[in-house]
Amino acid sequence: MYPINRADDPDVWSRLVDSDDAIVTQVDDGKLDEDGTGTFPTSSSSALAVMDAMLGLLDVHHGTDVLEIGTGTGYNAALIAERAAPGHVTTIEMDEKIARHARTVLARTGLPVTVVTGDGALGYAENAPYERVICTASALRVPYAWVEQTRPGGKIVLPLVAGFDECQAFACLTVGDDGTARGRCHGSTGFMRLRNQRNDRALWRVYSPESAAYYDEEPDGVQITTTQIYHPEPFADFETGFAFGARLPGWVTGLRADGIMLLSHYASGSWATIVPGTDVHKVYHQGPRHLWDELEATYRWWIGTGQPDHTRFGLIVTPEGQTFWLDTPDQVISSVQQPAA
Repeated sequence: MYPINRADDPDVWSRLVDSDDAIVTQVDDGKLDEDGTGTFPTSSSSALAVMDAMLGLLDVHHGTDVLEIGTGTGYNAALIAERAAPGHVTTIEMDEKIARHARTVLARTGLPVTVVTGDGALGYAENAPYERVICTASALRVPYAWVEQTRPGGKIVLPLVAGFDECQAFACLTVGDDGTARGRCHGSTGFMRLRNQRNDRALWRVYSPESAAYYDEEPDGVQITTTQIYHPEPFADFETGFAFGARLPGWVTGLRADGIMLLSHYASGSWATIVPGTDVHKVYHQGPRHLWDELEATYRWWIGTGQPDHTRFGLIVTPEGQTFWLDTPDQVISSVQQPAA
């Protein structure tokens, strides 16, 4: 990616800013190459239709107090503040340079917005409680601080990562009197990750079909088995990937162009690499969890539950962690503990 500067190329800059598409505003956490180019988007202004969808779920009214996680350009905070006035909007941004820019431009609007530099996963207790919390970055886990800082009956809206290959859906949660948040998933999406919830390091090893044909055993304890089953669906289809990810939290996965499947679960030190063949496929795996066996079991569960789409999934967030359920809260499919303070 390369930068577009308004002073150098005003026509292209204006066309991008006036478009309905997402606009990348930072790459590589601001650590650019010497020529100003970069690779990975790390901050952006979302497409207008995406902002509209999230604000529709958030349901901000006159006089609502709102916390936004992920300030970015400040544009979304301004939209919220227009709807909420005379309520107050607090928006928190981890990147100091981005926060400083947003604070400057939002001050020009005269809208009631406080821009804070800090870790959005901690919320912002100084201005709590809020009636609405919105996160403009995707999350693997809903931090309980957001629940604690929301009034009973208030809403939390975020892009939730619950799938293979970064499958995400909007989650809309309502905070109850008992200090828990409950809700369902609504609509597919794709957002950059909260900076302190990026993927764990992948543990897998990659074998080419040629090396897979050569290796019969590994000297360092890698197990090699074979299977006649090959399931690429969770890597290729959003609904399937979301369902698999909800049942298999904490996995990092990949599907290469040559069909090699890659599975990793960092917390348990387990990984698997599946190299496809004609009739028989080689499975390399290591660690206490046999990830390929778990993937096969999840495939059978997915078929048995009618191949559920993302709207059949819901979430409960408590001080102990978060739990995915299917159709009703009593059909728990996976749980993730809150990280230690």
